[in-house]
Amino acid sequence: MLSSKVKLSLFLCLSMCLGIGILRFSYTALLPSTRAAYEWTSSFASILSSANLLGYLIGAFWAMKLPQNSRMTFFIQSAAILGSISLLSCAFSGFHGSWYIFWRVISGISGGLLMILSPSVVAQCCDLKDRLSINFIGFSGIGIGVLLATLFMPYLDRISTSSAWLILFGFSTIMCAVLCILLQQFRSHLSAQALPQTESVPVQGLYLCLLTVYACSAFSYVPHSLFWIDYLSNTLHLGLNVINFNWILYGSGSALGAVTAYMLSRKLGNFNALKVLYSFYVGAIFIAVMDAYPALTFVSSFLTGLLNPAVVFLTSYTILQIYTHAYKKLWSIATLCFAITQLIGGLTFSTLQKAGVSYHQQFELAGFVLLAGTVVLFVYLRKSPPKPLHQH
Repeated sequence: MLSSKVKLSLFLCLSMCLGIGILRFSYTALLPSTRAAYEWTSSFASILSSANLLGYLIGAFWAMKLPQNSRMTFFIQSAAILGSISLLSCAFSGFHGSWYIFWRVISGISGGLLMILSPSVVAQCCDLKDRLSINFIGFSGIGIGVLLATLFMPYLDRISTSSAWLILFGFSTIMCAVLCILLQQFRSHLSAQALPQTESVPVQGLYLCLLTVYACSAFSYVPHSLFWIDYLSNTLHLGLNVINFNWILYGSGSALGAVTAYMLSRKLGNFNALKVLYSFYVGAIFIAVMDAYPALTFVSSFLTGLLNPAVVFLTSYTILQIYTHAYKKLWSIATLCFAITQLIGGLTFSTLQKAGVSYHQQFELAGFVLLAGTVVLFVYLRKSPPKPLHQH
């Protein structure tokens, strides 16, 4: 029999893998081949990207309103199943555009629900001493999902686009089955330990600071998450093998994101680790504009892939440590802010692209926005240094 710690770790890992890694990034990885196979215009592909971001916002808002009890298991199961079906919906061409828009919204809603509800289940069911290790293993699922979504890149000239989507659907179906089995075992514990809705949330300057830089990261990672392949292909005119290698580096970096944040937090403490991660994140975005040295795209791909799940994991865990009983509420607010800023970023960069603004300028804008958020973090922590958080 698996221990409770192993079950919770596996549950959170699969939730993050499906909800963020696959439902979010599979579209980005397969977009170029899907556009060509289904004869989508660039503007329609951009609409689909925005539809997914809108769905994520809806899912995050919905999750924030849900009570923290056993009903969460029903919504997690539903999100996993419908999210998987959204992958199946992309495996076939010839449908009206509204079909794909609808399912990309559903995919986003599923991701938003899983992103908030699954860590909340873990926070409620795990022992205090196991928190860090469970969250570290669980949030590694984001990177594993991104890596799974990128595994097809070198083989897209050998298999059809529909086959790639069907394989992802198969992966997600297996994950759904395991999630449903695990959730049955958590339901009774959640019923016994149901928490009342938090009426007054103890918002402090530290939380607002974390929220600010986290929202800035949501805006700034949009160009890499939506347009990176198009930039490498149509602006830098790199070969298919080089583009595939860049995307595999992105996925490999994502798989290492949580473990990197974990090791840094153990060595430096949560807040110093966040400062280091965000500083490297700014550099990784600015490196993207140095097209005189195409090899630097490898560095940018790997680091941006690594740093997004790293800051997501460490931000979530820091909020959990500081505001234990208000975690679901505050993590919901953080995810909602992330979703809103991400949607604004998606619409902003799509508009800039239609207006003829170069990718270089878009990456520079993204870098400066994250730099501003990072400066806020440095200034606040210098003026009001928080007490070191004990690592269990």
